[in-house]
Amino acid sequence: MILTYQERKRIIIFLKIILIILIIIYSLKKKCIVSFVLLLLFIILFLYYKYISKIKETTLCLIVKDNQVLMMLRNKKKNDVHINKYNGLGGKLEKGESKETCVLREVYEEAGIVLTDYYYVGKVIFKNFGYKIGTEVMYCFVANDYRNEISECDEGELEWVCKDKILDLPLWDGDKYFIMNIIYNKKFIAFLHYDKDRVIDYKIKYKR
Repeated sequence: MILTYQERKRIIIFLKIILIILIIIYSLKKKCIVSFVLLLLFIILFLYYKYISKIKETTLCLIVKDNQVLMMLRNKKKNDVHINKYNGLGGKLEKGESKETCVLREVYEEAGIVLTDYYYVGKVIFKNFGYKIGTEVMYCFVANDYRNEISECDEGELEWVCKDKILDLPLWDGDKYFIMNIIYNKKFIAFLHYDKDRVIDYKIKYKR
């Protein structure tokens, strides 16, 4: 089971509360060594929480039906970092959200459909993506079926594109390294290092 950083933060908060209680109990009992060890654990958890709080988490879902993929041309929002590029559906994880909850919510918000057959494929770890310094983790899904009719999206134009035409679309430079893996449900982890809008280093690991 792969926990998102949002889910880990909830666990860390719970553990920190337990540690504070234990530190108080053992301090009152004057067991200094135990209290010191618990305090060290608390500091480690605190530093880890601060670190993961700086990591942005997103989801991406590609819906595949009859040899076609539902793509979005991002052309409706002002100041959209993805402007005039094609992408799948998805978005940012909210506080405490799992990757599955996020992808279901985002797909419904963007296309008005409810996924009924979808799979987690892998994740992409970005460094300095979208002209921003920092780390982003994107959880990738492929879906094969859904309920409801596709509705209009206020972020871009939705259209079905043949699989063999996907790489011809105006995509982010790094998408070509992993997008077909998502479409064909090929498990992977990718690491992409951006400089502005170009990939300057990458690594992909495939899973069985």
